Amino acid sequence: MSNPSIADSTFRHSENEWATRVELAALYRVADRYGMTDIANQEIGARVRGEPDRFLIHPYGLLFEEVRASDFVKVGLDGAVADGRGIWNGSGQENFAERSGERWVSDGGVNLGRWIFGARPDCNFFIHAHCEDVMAVSATEGGLRPVSQAFIYLRAHIAYLDYDFAEDDEYAAGFLKAIADRDILISHNHGYYALGRSAAEAFFRAFYLRQACAVQVKAAATAAGMGEGMREIDPQRVAMIEDQMLESAHYHYDGSTEWAALLRKLERECPDYRT
Repeated sequence: MSNPSIADSTFRHSENEWATRVELAALYRVADRYGMTDIANQEIGARVRGEPDRFLIHPYGLLFEEVRASDFVKVGLDGAVADGRGIWNGSGQENFAERSGERWVSDGGVNLGRWIFGARPDCNFFIHAHCEDVMAVSATEGGLRPVSQAFIYLRAHIAYLDYDFAEDDEYAAGFLKAIADRDILISHNHGYYALGRSAAEAFFRAFYLRQACAVQVKAAATAAGMGEGMREIDPQRVAMIEDQMLESAHYHYDGSTEWAALLRKLERECPDYRT
């Protein structure tokens, strides 16, 4: 694939779409920088600014560290590819060996964009990932427990869903029900989905979900090794601290405090994400 300049790409795309592409590319690169990847086998998507019925996802097969603003595929809420070169549209009939040099979008990524952006007009970005600590907690009966500060912020956002590989109508209905009023969905034995109004908010939720799960996994192992149970935060105290967080004038829980610094980090380490 050629490496178009910013001028070439902004000429080809509207100003709003290009701004969305740059922000989404930044989200992919930040996720990579913090180890929130599974090679290429997960999705991050964004609604195109000014085009509520169109979204962007990466060509399946690209590593997150490779993703650039010009690489994304634009897809409609009907699942049809609106803009993208060399795209496999998921019929299942292609010979992958013969088409190994092409880039294609996954059915799962298209479904997520259709479901999330079709059902949640307030959501503009999503992250779907398979971080191991989240997968470990998702495989327990109790799910995420109140053993960290991150849990307190996240708890009101979390819903759970049973894992199923076949994304049929029944699964879609369950997924849509789960995200109707929740911004984090933990898929048992699978991974998670984090939704946000902005790239910053989606990343903030994904980052601290992973942190909360990592703390729980380590606390459970440590407690078991010492022959004792985990020390959980009392439910009343959880509620009190949650209220304090929501009322705080000194910190933002939408990721906006961190996002500008994360962009500066990308400018130092991999400014090509904007191309």
